[in-house]
This record gives sequence, C-alpha cells and structure tokens, in this order.
Amino acid sequence: MAAVLKKRALAEYNKSFQDGPSSKKLHLVKKPLIGSSAAAFVGLLEKCKSSDEALQLLLRISDCLQFQESDVEEAIKKLSEHFQSEEESVVRVKILWLFCDIGLECPGANLSNLIDETIHLIKNETSHKVIAQGIATLLKLGSKLSEDKILMTRLVTVARDNLKDTSHQVKCKCLQLISELYPICPEPDRTAEMITEANVIIKLLGDYSNAEDARVRCEAFQSLLTLHERGLTLSVDLYDPVCAALSDDYEIVREVALKLVWLLGNKYPENSVTLQDGETTIRLVDDAFIRICSAVNDLCMQVRALACSLLGTTRAVSDRFLLQTLDKQLMSNMKKKRTAHERGAELVRSGAWASGRRWADDAPGQLLEQASVQLLPGGAAGAFVHGLEDELMEVRTAAVDAVCQLSMENPVFATTSLDFLVDMFNDEIEDVRLRAIDSLTRISHHIVLREDQLEIILGALEDYSMDVREGLHRMLGSCTVASKTCLEMCIDKILENLKRYPQDKRSTFRCVQQMGSKHATLVLPLTTRLLGVHPFFDMPEPDVEDPAYMCVLILVLNAAQHCSTMLPLFEQHTVKHYTYLRDTMPHLVPPLPIGDTQQSRSEKNEAEIDDSAVRRFFDSVLQHIDNVTLSTSVRLKMLQSAEEQLNKLSEMEPLVSGAANFTALFARCVLSLHAALHSSSGPSAHVLQQLTTDCLRLQHQFSGVSEQESAYVWQLALRVSGARLAGARGALSAAALTHHAELLDRLLASAGVEPDPFTIAVFQQLSQSGEHKPAALARAIQPLLLSAPLPIIPRPNLKIRMCSASIIEPATDNDTVLRFCAGLIAGVALEAEVVRVRDPHALRVRVAYPDTRVHALVPPRDHLRPLDHTNTNDDGTQNVRLLTKVLISHGVWTEPCGVDISVCLAVEEGGGRDAAPLIELCKPVRVTVAPKPIKRGI
Repeated sequence: MAAVLKKRALAEYNKSFQDGPSSKKLHLVKKPLIGSSAAAFVGLLEKCKSSDEALQLLLRISDCLQFQESDVEEAIKKLSEHFQSEEESVVRVKILWLFCDIGLECPGANLSNLIDETIHLIKNETSHKVIAQGIATLLKLGSKLSEDKILMTRLVTVARDNLKDTSHQVKCKCLQLISELYPICPEPDRTAEMITEANVIIKLLGDYSNAEDARVRCEAFQSLLTLHERGLTLSVDLYDPVCAALSDDYEIVREVALKLVWLLGNKYPENSVTLQDGETTIRLVDDAFIRICSAVNDLCMQVRALACSLLGTTRAVSDRFLLQTLDKQLMSNMKKKRTAHERGAELVRSGAWASGRRWADDAPGQLLEQASVQLLPGGAAGAFVHGLEDELMEVRTAAVDAVCQLSMENPVFATTSLDFLVDMFNDEIEDVRLRAIDSLTRISHHIVLREDQLEIILGALEDYSMDVREGLHRMLGSCTVASKTCLEMCIDKILENLKRYPQDKRSTFRCVQQMGSKHATLVLPLTTRLLGVHPFFDMPEPDVEDPAYMCVLILVLNAAQHCSTMLPLFEQHTVKHYTYLRDTMPHLVPPLPIGDTQQSRSEKNEAEIDDSAVRRFFDSVLQHIDNVTLSTSVRLKMLQSAEEQLNKLSEMEPLVSGAANFTALFARCVLSLHAALHSSSGPSAHVLQQLTTDCLRLQHQFSGVSEQESAYVWQLALRVSGARLAGARGALSAAALTHHAELLDRLLASAGVEPDPFTIAVFQQLSQSGEHKPAALARAIQPLLLSAPLPIIPRPNLKIRMCSASIIEPATDNDTVLRFCAGLIAGVALEAEVVRVRDPHALRVRVAYPDTRVHALVPPRDHLRPLDHTNTNDDGTQNVRLLTKVLISHGVWTEPCGVDISVCLAVEEGGGRDAAPLIELCKPVRVTVAPKPIKRGI
C-alpha cells in the first residue's frame, strides 16, 4: 500500500515535513529461469546429431519462449546458423516460425534485424514450404512496423519477386503480404506517380485471378478486397474479369468474386454496362444485382447464403429488377418469356402449323449456341422465392433478412414481399420463424395486413415456443390491420390463446395496448360487444382480475384515448375498473377524462412535470443537517427525521424514488455507524455486516450518481471498513481497508473532491510506513473513528435511479407444497422483471434454505431477455426479464418448510478472497417444499 499511496497522499494531505535519511529503494531483478530458459535450449542446437533432435529442441523453445533481453540477439544468431546448415525443410520452417514468435512476444527483439535475417535466409531457399513460412513471418513482423514506408516497399518487392514460384502456398502468402503491407497514402496526399504505382499493383493482383490453382485465384480476389478495405480505390475495369469468375468451378472463388461484384456495383452504380447482345445497356448496379441473384441458384450452400445476404445490402437498384426477384416468371425486356412448349401449344390451338399453304413453315428453327440455352431461370427472376424455399436453414435465414432490409427502404417492395414473409411463419425451423416475425415487425410501417394473411399469422400463435409467441405479440402490436373483421379476428384469437398460455399475460397486455392505440376507429364499433354492453338490460359486472377481461379493458381504454365518442358507452363499473387499472398498471392504461380522480390525476401529472416542488422539499429536509454549529445529538435527530420523510417521499413520488432512497439509505448508514461506534459493547458483527451491505448498495444499486456523490459514498464506506478492522482485527480486514483506500484516492483525484478529516487521517496513517500489522492498524484507526465528525450528506440529485426487481412467478400467496424425492432435484419456474440494471450478467438467484444454507445460482445468458416496453434507459442501464428454472435439492424433512427465492446483484467488493457479496433487489418469495424419503422395494 505504501508504494501506491505514499507519494500522492503525503504530497496532498500531509502538511508537516521531517528531515531524515531517504527510504531505501528496492531494485527488483527478474531471475533467469533455470532449466526452462529458451536461451539454454538454443545453445544445445549445436550438439544435435539429427534433424529429429533439433526439431524436438525447437518445439521446447517454442513452448517456453522466455528470453532475457541480452540473450535475444545471440539466440537469433544461433538459430540462423543452424538454419543454414540444416537439411530438413521441416526444421527450417520451425526456425522461421520461431523468428516470428520471438519478434512478437519477446521484449528487446529488434524487428528490423529479424526481417533482414529472414529475407537473407529465404533468398536462396529452394523448399516451397520454407519460402511460404518466410513470407508469413515477414507479414506478421512487418505489420508491427507498418509506419515505415521504406521497409514496407522493400517487403512488397520481396513478395513480388517470389510470386514467380510454382507453389500455390508461396503465391498465396505473397499476394496476402502485398495486399496488407503495400503502403497506401491518404487520398488527398496521393501524387500521380503513387496512383500509377497503385494501378500497377492492382493489375498485378488482377492478373493472378487467372491462375491455374483455384486457391491462388481466390487469394487474388481477396487481396483486392483487402486493398479496398485499406482505402485503395478499385477501378471499374475489374468488373468484367470478376463477373467471369462467377462461373468458376470452385466455390471459394465464386464466393470472393461475389463480394467484389457487390463492391463494384455499389461503388459505381450509374456506370453503363453492355449486355451480351451488344446493343442493350444497363446500369452497373442493376447488372451486379442480376448476377448476384443468379448466384442464389448456386450448388454451394455458402455461396447461396452469401448471395442472399449481399442482395439485402445492395442499394439504388431499379424497382423493376427488385420486384422481379419475387416473381418466378422469366422476363425479357419486361415481357414474359414463353417456353418452347407454350409456343408450340399456341400454334396447335391456332391450327396454323404445317398446313402446307406456306413454304417451309414446318422447317426446323435456327441453330442455337449451347451456352445460350438455360434450363433453370436466370437473372433476377424469382431469386428471393428460391432463397426462401431453399432446403437449408442458413440460406432461408439470409433470404428473410435480405427481404427485410430491402423492404425497410422500399414501400412497394415491402407490400409485394408481405405474402412471402407471412408464409415463412410456417417454417419448420424456429430461428427462421423468429427472423420472419422480427422482419415483419420492422417493416410494419409500410404494410397493412389482410384477412388471409392474418389467418396464417394467428395460426402461428399456437406455437409451443414462448419466443415465437412473444414475437408475434410484438408484431401484431406494431402492424396495422385492414378492417374491423381483421381486428375482431385478432382479438378473438389472442383471448383464446391467453387461455392456453396464461404465462403470456404480460406480453399480451402490451400487444392489445398498442393495437388499441393504432386502431381506435376500428375498436369503436366493437366496443359494446367487447364490454358486453346491452341497450336494455343491465349485464353482470365482469371480474376485473380475469386476464381476458383485462385485455379487453386495456384495448378499449387505449382506443378511447384517440376516440372521445367511445367514453359515453362505458358503464359505471367500467369507469371504476379504469380507476383500478390506472392505479395498478399506469404504463398500460392512459389518462382519460373520466372518473372521480380526474382532477387529482391532472394535478399529479403537472407535479411530475415540474420538479421544483420536489427540489424545495429536499432542500428543506436536508437544510440544517450539515450545520457544524449544531450539536451532534441534534444533527442525529434531524437525520433520523429526514430518513423517515424521504422514505415516505419515495413511496408517494415514483419519479424521484431513486434519489429519495439513495439519500435515505445514506442517512441510515450514518446513523447506524454512529450508534455502533459509540455503543458500550462495541460494534456487533451483525451491524457491521449490514453496514457493509448498505454501502455496497449505495455503490452498485443506483445509477445516475455523479463522481462527487460517489466520492462521498466511498468515504463513508472507508469508515465502515475501518470499523470492521477495529472490530475484527484481522489481516483480511486490513487488506480490504488498504485496497479501499487506494481506490478512494484515485476517485477523489478524478472527482476533484476534498477529503473529509477522517479520510485524511487514514491516508496519513497508511503512508507513514510501508507495512502495518492488522492489530496495530486497528488500534490506530479506533480513535480516528471516534473523534471524526459526521460524514457529509450529498445534495440530492433527482437524476439518480435505483435498480430493483419484482418476482412475478412464483406468486407470494402460493400455498402449493412442492414435493420431491430427497436428494434429487426439483425445478421451480421463476419469472422476474429487473429494471435499471447496469450489468445483467451480474444477476444471481439467491436460494435460502431453512437450515441457513444459501446458494447463489447464475442464470444462463439466454434466460435473460429484454423487456418489451422499455429495453434500455437514458442512463445506459437495461431492463431485463429473467425466465429460468430454480433448482432446489435437500435431504429428508419431517414437515414442509419454506425456501426463500430472491433476485440479487453480485458485486465485487475488492481486497477479499471470498465470493462476491450479494445485494437483494427485491423481497424474497417463499416456496413451501417437502422433500420426502425414497421408497425402497415394491
């Protein structure tokens, strides 16, 4: 701790100076590793009698790879000498491999010397594998020195010289080096000479796209892509040779060529391209789009999936080609192209075939070139239809995403593709169904659903997957239906489905809320039917706790917000039910001008908008607490009163509940700490543990806390750490105190907050000597705690929000006893909503058994889902929904007992070796459990 705090703490907080001998400086020297040093193994290379022994030795060097800085140059020299005398190519490859590892991982290695040595060694090399490894070493070492333009030019020259090698491995490595290390200047700084040289490099790489080996052709195209990513402009002249590569025999070449076609089409969209007939011209982006569409019928799955993905990201395509992708009928000059069978059938029907009246009317047609005959539909015709009907999931998924991306920017295409996306709701793979549902949700502002489409969509509501059902709820809430009949179909199916899956209640509520707001005029003629209003008879009052009736109420009330003529239709009990729902679920029911609480509601809304009254209340509560002229007892009484008032304020005003809870919890910690320190029997372990938990809550459970407020909290936590040390007098408490002081020192400097007297005293105590024994440090801290004034209460910040959780299932009033065999595992379904959590992966499920055993379970990541209504907040926190199974197991119990389940937050306290402490975010829910003994025998 002295090494961390001594310099800054003494400089800032210690006002007295003392002359004396300077402290002894420690010089840490890293000892060489005896027996495992790589330098020792390198020295043994000379004694190797065979290549196998040398290879084994090089493998041991590669495993440890620990050199002293002074030994690196000597090791490189010995490895180079052995390279020149070694006959086996495998050993020479391993030596070049070691050059790369030494340059990247060993401190003190001179990369320039390693590059020079590698170039020298492969200059007269004959083995293709060794040359390929040498080029790979130059590539990795050169990437670390990419700022040296002269060196990069030299490495590119070496690669160009080795391109003449007959091995595909060497050629691929050389092409890769050229594309990644060729020096590229920013476009404004390029001279004519640089542009000419860059064109030469591009032409060189383009020439190797005609190589015999498919791997070289693939690497040549990939190198062009790499140059483009690094900022070099590719010429449109590459388009024709790249298009020719789309019919390559190898899928790796076709895949990279597709990317280049897409790139050139988007870069030069308005350039003209002449078709095969030599007369028709077409825009380059349209031609590229057609060629990518043709790749949807490729034999390779990866190429088909890539083609579908690229179609979705192609922009500025003409509408006629875009719409052609959804029609399987082949078009030529925007006219339907008939097959030979169709033309022959037309001649038969007309009776004008081989009549003999005309000369040679039955003569054979003209000869056709073999390449011009296509048995499969070509071009853009039905590309997405083929992609959506593909046999493999990857292609169908990519096609759905592509249709969604194009539909978001083209309303006409969105309307045309709606039927195809709806058909994907019946796909056999759940992930494809989810993608289709999500796609329809994203393009919902472009489309209107018809009855026939709704039949398919509503049929998917019976899916066993909760993800699919909730996705459909989101989609139905965001879409617009065409007629009153469509809306009636939706409502009836949603209510029927709610009986089958009651766990979807909350998702259904949000769905009907959005449907009511979007379709107010369609809900109006259905109001009397939905609410059961009769013109002559008084109908029985529905049960407001019935989920189906709640859905209807939410739908109608949200529609009434935009249709005032609906309000006179409400019965008296409907108005009472509105008041109840408005109080229990304000985020689902809008404010309406009905009921006895209309005036108070409007006043409350105005109070929520204007927070000046709340600020005045905060100031009045905390007005005299920090007045040092008052006695400590008076300030403590005022603090206790402030805590009570702030707790009441947090219940009355949800908008400022976070700030009120934060200040009230801070006040409670100050009161508890003062009472514990001045207790006659000293602070008890229980009180200290509760104080530690409250400090952790202040540090981790609240968001929107400024650095100044956080500094005050950490200074209070430092006092609690000091009280724990004084009470425990253990080495662990001393380590926690020093670690906490180190973090607080950095926080105070960052926030610009002056430390309080106790913090200054602790820093001085820790800075006086290098090490403190726990007992001595505890004796020094004890009087500082007793004499320190009350901590400063931070001013209220109304932007503070508190992380909290609510457990929906299991219910708190559940009396069902869970029975299972002792020693086995029983699962309890848990559904909870957590709002304003900074790190959802820190959530834990705490299970407390009656015998005081406590387990903290980590929920799987896929059990954490975002909440539908508010996924993220303005302060960067998240709202998540936890759906998981809590596993419970125990021995035999004589009678049923309760097991408490709660949602907690795991926080790192620092300085300790125990598990991370837990902060409860909600009150625990008790589940009655009865493990029964296993019955043996018959």
